[in-house]
Amino acid sequence: MFTVVSRISPAKDISLIEVFAPRIASALLPGQFVNVKPTAGSRYVSLPVMKINHHTGTIVLLVQLVDDATTLLVNHPEVFILENMTGPHGRPSLLNECNDSELVKAKFLFIAGGLGVASALMQIEWLNKIGGSADVLLTAPSKSSLLFRDQFEKICRNVFLATDDGSVGFHGSVTQLLGLLPYDQVKGYDLITTFGPLKMMKQVADFALNHGIPATAGFVELLSATGLSGFRLDVGGESLDVALYGPEFDARQVDFQHAISRSSISVASGKDSGDTVKVRDISGKSLGEPVSKQA
Repeated sequence: MFTVVSRISPAKDISLIEVFAPRIASALLPGQFVNVKPTAGSRYVSLPVMKINHHTGTIVLLVQLVDDATTLLVNHPEVFILENMTGPHGRPSLLNECNDSELVKAKFLFIAGGLGVASALMQIEWLNKIGGSADVLLTAPSKSSLLFRDQFEKICRNVFLATDDGSVGFHGSVTQLLGLLPYDQVKGYDLITTFGPLKMMKQVADFALNHGIPATAGFVELLSATGLSGFRLDVGGESLDVALYGPEFDARQVDFQHAISRSSISVASGKDSGDTVKVRDISGKSLGEPVSKQA
C-alpha cells in the first residue's frame, strides 16, 4: 500500500496528489507513468507524473475526475492509503537517448494542454537539472483552465499562451500562434514534443510534418483522462499497445483523425479500446530523421 502525503485541487475536478513511493521515484525516467489502484474494488488508473522528489521519496500525480476510480482520488480525501501503485511503466522519452551535451545544445519546444501539462513540466524540469532549457506553448479553453503557468514561467526560456476564448495570451489555436512566431525561431527547434488532447496534438503533428521538424506525442493523458486501457496504435503495420510500447511516439506518423474517432466511440460505449489506430507511412523515417522539408 502507498500513502497519499498531500492532495490539492488546482482546478475543478482535478487533483494533484503526492504519494510516498521511494522505489518508484528513484526508478522513474521522463516519459514514463504509473498505474494506481485507489481501493481494493476499483480499477487501475494510468497517471502522468508531474514531479519527482528524490529527497522525500515522493512523486506528484495529476488526476482528472472521469469515472468511479478517479473520483476516489479527486473527491474522497479519506482515501489516503492507496491499495496499490505500480511503475514505472512505458518507455522513457527520446530525451533519455541523448547525452547531456546534446541536450544542453539542443532547442526544444513543448506544446501542452489539459493533463498534458504534467508530462511537459516533468520533462522540462529534468532538462533544467542537466543544464538544458526549453520553450513551452500552453493551450487551454480559457485563462481559468490554464494550469501551472507560473511554474512553467520559472523554468522555461519562453512561455507562449493560447486560449480558445482569448482571455489570456493568443486568441486561437496552437498552430495559428506558431505561424506568428519568427520563421527562423520555429525552424530552429530540434524537437517538438506535445502532450494533451488528441485534436491539439494532431494540429502539432501536421505542423511538424509540413515543416520538417522532428516531433513526438505522448498518449498517457489519453489513458488517464478517458479511462481507456488496451488502446493500440498500428505503427508500420504492427499493432502496438500504447502502455507497453509508448506512451510517446513519432507525432508525424500517427493517424490522429482515426485515433480521435476510435477514442470517441470507446468512451461513448464505455468500453476499453482494443482497436488499432493507424499510423502514417512516411517512408520508414525514424524519429531522429526529419522528413524532407516542404515549401
